[in-house]
Amino acid sequence: MFFSRQLTQFFAIAENASLAEAAAKLNLTPSALSHGIRELECKTGISLIKRAGQKTSLTIAGTHLYEQLLPHYIKITEIKDKLYEHKNNKLSINIKIDELYYTPLREKIISFCKGKNNLSLSLTSEKCLDIEKEIILNDTDIVISSAGIKNNSKIKCINLPSESIGLIIHNDLLSKHNSLQSLIENERIIQRKDEINGSVFNEFLNKFKKNNCCCNSICVSEASDIPEFISSALGYSLIAENKVFIADMKNKNCSFIPLTLPCNMIMNRQVYFRRNCNSIITELILKISELNN
Repeated sequence: MFFSRQLTQFFAIAENASLAEAAAKLNLTPSALSHGIRELECKTGISLIKRAGQKTSLTIAGTHLYEQLLPHYIKITEIKDKLYEHKNNKLSINIKIDELYYTPLREKIISFCKGKNNLSLSLTSEKCLDIEKEIILNDTDIVISSAGIKNNSKIKCINLPSESIGLIIHNDLLSKHNSLQSLIENERIIQRKDEINGSVFNEFLNKFKKNNCCCNSICVSEASDIPEFISSALGYSLIAENKVFIADMKNKNCSFIPLTLPCNMIMNRQVYFRRNCNSIITELILKISELNN
């Protein structure tokens, strides 16, 4: 946060008996840690560590640098800890979700926020998220993603219910086509801009688009814009099945078309969060977990 990445790695090596132990503390591979130290040695022009088998120790120059920096490192660490404590005591939550927006989740978040006028909430959607980077480095409180991660001692997760993916389309357009393939190939897809080229969208195209033909599209900035375009018979949209939304669209003369075998698509998403999260985030996680009941 305050020290450069290489200096943080240098202190980890100085305070642990081996490269492997230092790498584990930073959630890095030993090779990545070695690379970082080499970068620091190139910047300083001096050799900082020496290796003896699996063990590491500081060189004389490395020890001198460590002793010079240590008082500043301790002081800045104390400041960082106080800031982090202050952040944890604030009623603020930063949530990021990838690709197709999950409406039942939004309903749980809305329910959670009611009566919490002092809660500051950020909810954004991106087509591709690096889960570990978001939570560990960017201080994102909750990441909801269909991507998986390797076991990480700092991150916990819960599974959301599986979602069937299908199409929502106005019945006037649906009646023009005698097959789903014809509909998909000849009508425009209406999708959020950040979902076009996402993994779900690309999987859909690979199943239905022949010969890599281009896809005519209407890109919108918000998911809330899609119903207006669909009800105006301007195209179809790829959505995760949601009974409330589908019922509302049926009242606008639209239909939901499930993608059945052999072209069915199922999305499995997880909710990722820091293991030592504060009480307000824990409370929201418990609210989200109700989706599994």
